[in-house]
Amino acid sequence: MGKYSLIVISIIILVLSCKKESFYRSSDAKLSFSVDTIFFDTVFTSVGSVTKQLKVYNNNDGAVNISNIRLAAGPGSNYRLNINGINSSSANNIELDKGDSLYVFIEVTVDPQNVSTPYVISDSIIFSLNGNVQDIDLRSWGQEANYIDGRYQSAIIHDTTWTNNKPFLIYNSMMVDTGETLIIEEGTQIYLHKNSSIYVMGTLLIRGTKENPVIIRGDRLEHAYDDVPGQWSRLVFVNPSSHNKINYAEIKGGIIGVQVGGNIESETKPDLLITNTKVEHMNYAGLYCVGSTVVASNCVFADVGFYPVALLMGGYYEFYHTTIANYWNYASRTEPSLVITNNLIANNAMYVSDLAKAYFGNCIVYGTMDNELGLSNDASVEFNYKFENCIVKANSDMDFSDDNIYSNVWKDKSPKFVNYRTYNWELDTMSYAIDNGDVNIVNNYPYLPSIFNDLNGESRISDDSPDLGAYERMY
Repeated sequence: MGKYSLIVISIIILVLSCKKESFYRSSDAKLSFSVDTIFFDTVFTSVGSVTKQLKVYNNNDGAVNISNIRLAAGPGSNYRLNINGINSSSANNIELDKGDSLYVFIEVTVDPQNVSTPYVISDSIIFSLNGNVQDIDLRSWGQEANYIDGRYQSAIIHDTTWTNNKPFLIYNSMMVDTGETLIIEEGTQIYLHKNSSIYVMGTLLIRGTKENPVIIRGDRLEHAYDDVPGQWSRLVFVNPSSHNKINYAEIKGGIIGVQVGGNIESETKPDLLITNTKVEHMNYAGLYCVGSTVVASNCVFADVGFYPVALLMGGYYEFYHTTIANYWNYASRTEPSLVITNNLIANNAMYVSDLAKAYFGNCIVYGTMDNELGLSNDASVEFNYKFENCIVKANSDMDFSDDNIYSNVWKDKSPKFVNYRTYNWELDTMSYAIDNGDVNIVNNYPYLPSIFNDLNGESRISDDSPDLGAYERMY
């Protein structure tokens, strides 16, 4: 090999070596992106494919070597990538000069007729640079549904009716506007994505039936998620909401199932009539009320991390034939199943308001703790509550001797549910709740829908006395 050939080779090696050493290798190196989440907003009506693009920028002080770009779900993902003109689910060692950029094209294909497809198809693109990992979320709609996305004006609901022709998927929350009414007909299925809520400033009317209840739950449809809490946020009624009614609904898997009120300084509070409804598997609370008005019958509030029912800072409440039960097994419980207060600490201040009424008739309050009833009374305002013909689990330290407050209340008797492990809150044949209800509690409130029948539609007055709780034991 000649002298000049060796010189040329040496120069090439030196140039390549210099280029490699010119990479910006600082541990604080980061890429910049045109967006942080890519949404495929198309509502698919047939098998279809949609392509989006992502632009990746190098705004660092030198050229960088992106060690890896990949789909988090790998080759099995619903998404496909084109990185620098190469179709692949991943790419390695991509060089990007200072101030330069590259395009990543993302494609997704879905079949909305496939009922096993999730309502939201999620994945992410992961970028690895100098030991730092960044990701861009990918979201697209799967099955055919009515999609409501809080990023758009259409998520503010005006007078309308939802029917059961297609499910509803709520992403990034929605709101029933002030003065407007949303009617939800029987059999309608509503799925909420992570952290999504339904805010009601107007009026919500849920009109489920025993045969076709309205379903409100998270958007993970696998059976393994049927009882998983925290998949969505809450259904919340906020001022000036009024005249709300929920009948025959199943609400499960959120952080708070139903919240009524919350603006502690507002003089007017929302109201709700809730009947024949189950609220279960919540991280924090099943029914969470702040100085509001709620009337409930034939309801189950159960399996919650803190409070199946919390009635805070006063208000007006009536509960008939309601089962409040807590056998939460995700972690140790620290709070009783039912809490009643006429005060609330918020923003480092104490707020108080009259508890005009908190009445419980023919109800069950039970769970794994020694005391399942918590009371907090500020003597400066009213604190009026009463239990009549109820099982309320409590230890000997709790005094139930005042007949004006506790009339026929049993604190050491078990309701003996059929199977709390499978969330079957019906009564076993040996339950003390059988026939210990007062029929006058049923007869005196005919304005409540189906109060003469239990949650299963069985008659409460076909024998001598009604049973306690939401279910009548049928032999």
